[in-house]
Amino acid sequence: MEFIETLEFESIYKDMQAQFPKAELKTYEHLKEIAGDNYRIYQVIENEPVGYVILFETEDFIFIDYVAVFKEFHSRGFGGRILENLKQAFHKRGCFLEVEKPNPLDKNTLRRIKFYEKYGAEKLDVNYIYPNNEGGLPMDLYYISYDNKKPSNRDIKQFITALFKAVHFDIENCDEILKKIAL
Repeated sequence: MEFIETLEFESIYKDMQAQFPKAELKTYEHLKEIAGDNYRIYQVIENEPVGYVILFETEDFIFIDYVAVFKEFHSRGFGGRILENLKQAFHKRGCFLEVEKPNPLDKNTLRRIKFYEKYGAEKLDVNYIYPNNEGGLPMDLYYISYDNKKPSNRDIKQFITALFKAVHFDIENCDEILKKIAL
């Protein structure tokens, strides 16, 4: 499995619109603007494109902003292999990811949580809010350790601050949302 960086992602964005809730999507224009240094868009290739991962990277951590397998490749183990291969591709302390709050009326939220937990993700004790122009969306913040250590509250706060400044600078109330995030 390979991660091939791309700036040509019209088909990826079209798939994102089909697979992710509208409240969690960045605009195509904003993704184009932030793609580069620490924010990267990768096609996931296993003989052919099977999905994508979009992530933010610091010296110590990665953050999965979006990860998906194209529908025609669902239920074939690619999602789990993507998560496992990120550890080898990015030599970091670990990986943060946002996950929707569990909703018993929406089995997909429970399925996603179970999937991430199967691959080592642990929910962090953080009052996390995804920044959007609707005032923010409460979500859970999970972490997959690559070095068998949990990040400190200071590590988490520094990472979230760097993430917000690099990725969510287009959100008007981003600083206010950041202040509401309690560890």
